[in-house]
Amino acid sequence: MSPLQTIRLIAARELADRLRNRTFVWGTTIVTVLLVAAIVVPTLFDDGGPVRYELGVVGDVPADFEPALAAALADHDATAELTRLDDRADAARAVEDGELDAVVVDGRELMTDGAPWPTLHRAVDEVLQRAATAQELDRLGVSEQQLAAALAAHEPLEVVTPDGGTDDPGLFGGMIAFAATILLFIAIQVNGNSLLTGAIEEKSSRVVEVLLGSVRPWQLLTAKLAALTVLALGQIGVFVGAALGANAVVGAVEVPATTTATVVVSLLMVLIGFVFYAALYTVAGAMASSVEDAQGTAAPLAFLTVGTYMLVIFAVIPSPQGVLSQVLTYLPPTAPFTVPARVALGAIPGWQVAVACVTTLAGTALTVRLAGRLYGAAVLAGGKLNWRAVWRSEPIR
Repeated sequence: MSPLQTIRLIAARELADRLRNRTFVWGTTIVTVLLVAAIVVPTLFDDGGPVRYELGVVGDVPADFEPALAAALADHDATAELTRLDDRADAARAVEDGELDAVVVDGRELMTDGAPWPTLHRAVDEVLQRAATAQELDRLGVSEQQLAAALAAHEPLEVVTPDGGTDDPGLFGGMIAFAATILLFIAIQVNGNSLLTGAIEEKSSRVVEVLLGSVRPWQLLTAKLAALTVLALGQIGVFVGAALGANAVVGAVEVPATTTATVVVSLLMVLIGFVFYAALYTVAGAMASSVEDAQGTAAPLAFLTVGTYMLVIFAVIPSPQGVLSQVLTYLPPTAPFTVPARVALGAIPGWQVAVACVTTLAGTALTVRLAGRLYGAAVLAGGKLNWRAVWRSEPIR
């Protein structure tokens, strides 16, 4: 039997065993239902109308303040209901009691209870500024037609990318970057624990010794990784498909055109990164003699994944084009977390994605082959081992 046939046979057995596992099936089902509910349920309580602000006014404001404000807010899918107040004391009381979101005081202040209202703030400021500018230009003899022509001379800035694209990832890009990082982290943590316990069970039952009498360690490890990777990617595919499908039905979020490329790159890097970490988790499980021991042998891997995850959240996403982000792009342990985030944020050229894929693939291939040697030595040695002892062990052919 060829090595490929051997790997395929063992992988099929592993895949069938895990698909019959009720915990896996029910866990996937429950997470999918919760994910769809998180997208659909909020839309059931949303009337789909514009955001409505309760705005008070104290003192003098321009004569056309209300229609001008309505026009300014309409660009942000918002409206405002104006209420006249007698003085500043009434304004303070209305804001503190929550009757009004904010109050314009004498055209110079926007009184709030501390809550950020950036859209309302910008719209009010824009209307008052235009009114003051028009009043001053009128004093200088400039007509309304001349003012309108002057203000229309400059078109709004268009956000573009270095390659000439006009898609702005914006907030949704940040959400995709965060979600891709979360998905990989969860996949490694959940399935890593499954690999740990599986290796311990096989080692304690001595079944693995029989298998290693017929197949090479790297073949056995490769088959296990192939089966678990298919399942992990299947889970992620179900989650992503359910989320996009639910969003397409209810229209909760407008998905930009760049999402398809982001999802494809993210799934590719999740695949490579998962295999990289899963190989090491399998070796960590083979080194332990109990579940308690496994937590200790897997501690360095947990530290690596958590550390990388935190770096992406607090360093890469806030500054996707920084030096640290570019360095992390090419390192096999960090690239699977970093590349999807930078792609989602539109902050990485195509050649860097290609180089990151190549370096991570090469690192993963070497890791799997090395892990096969360590795995065989660990499962046959018996008892609890540490990384140094496994590294110094004799290779098993």
